Amino acid sequence: MLFTVSRLRITLFAIAVSLGTRADPSNLPAPSSTATDAVHCSSFGSLQSRHEKRFSVPMNDWSRANLADLQGRPVLYLFSGPDIVTALSLFPLAPHITLVADQSPEYGDIGQPDEAAPGAVDRECKMLSFFAQLGYYRTHDLNGVSGVKPRFLQLLRYSIAFGGGTVLSTTTLEISDAGSAEPSSSHVGQTPRGVRFTVRRHDGHPVTIDYLAIDLSNRGLRADVGGSQFLQHNHGDVLFLKSASHLLQRKSFSVLAGMLTTTAAPFVVQDETGLPVDLLVKNYALTLYGHYTAPQSIWAHDGAAKAFIDLYASHESMGSLPYVYGYEKRAGSAVIVGRRL
Repeated sequence: MLFTVSRLRITLFAIAVSLGTRADPSNLPAPSSTATDAVHCSSFGSLQSRHEKRFSVPMNDWSRANLADLQGRPVLYLFSGPDIVTALSLFPLAPHITLVADQSPEYGDIGQPDEAAPGAVDRECKMLSFFAQLGYYRTHDLNGVSGVKPRFLQLLRYSIAFGGGTVLSTTTLEISDAGSAEPSSSHVGQTPRGVRFTVRRHDGHPVTIDYLAIDLSNRGLRADVGGSQFLQHNHGDVLFLKSASHLLQRKSFSVLAGMLTTTAAPFVVQDETGLPVDLLVKNYALTLYGHYTAPQSIWAHDGAAKAFIDLYASHESMGSLPYVYGYEKRAGSAVIVGRRL
């Protein structure tokens, strides 16, 4: 644990010094709460250590070598669930990370004493154990299928803690019809659309982390003026996709796929579940990492998933990938990095 944390701190410090953007921790406010204030998992320390060794440290080392031109940019992580820590690990200098998924945090719990329904803590701890080993969450676990529903807000806090972050403040967010995500007003009856965490990374860098609840399907976006406008205004960030269940390759998510590539983001970092091969090749110069010889068995007959086999087979060279990424499969992990043509 001490070795991996020290190594990660040294890595982050080296990146910051090289770019000349290291923050002065004394300029940040004192924490109003920390991500670990409400940690109830007795095994949290060992799970965090396992995740650092298996994911965070190798991701950070790899990012320094291969994503140097992406650092210091805001990041948009679609279909994220509560996975903040992966974005923190791959983009250690991002000033702003925005996660978007369709789960809703427990807004009423912000600033309140931590309380959990019977069985919730145990479910959350089991989910953390699964995530520390495999690096992704299962949607049915997030939705409370076959058991107690976990607290989504708590999973967000745990993910910040996995990354060694300290929460300085937490506030709810609204999305205006013009697509601006701002702290909630005092308007009676106004339903929040997300949560903003002001966070101090363990190396001293500040980062703003937003989670927004947006239904990214065609049906959801057509009914959500503010959410659609937000995505159109912000897809110029680094586009980050991982473990997205091949949703962007389905007709029911074609509105989002078109939105993301009508004017393509300057950079995309994804696995085989993100943008389909044809849109990637059309818009980006691609660098491939890892291996991809077959889809996960769930998508064994999916044509869009199979297209990545040909992409990897025909690409002139693949870089190494020293960490597990995306869904578990015999074909190994694949990361595709696109730089806009």
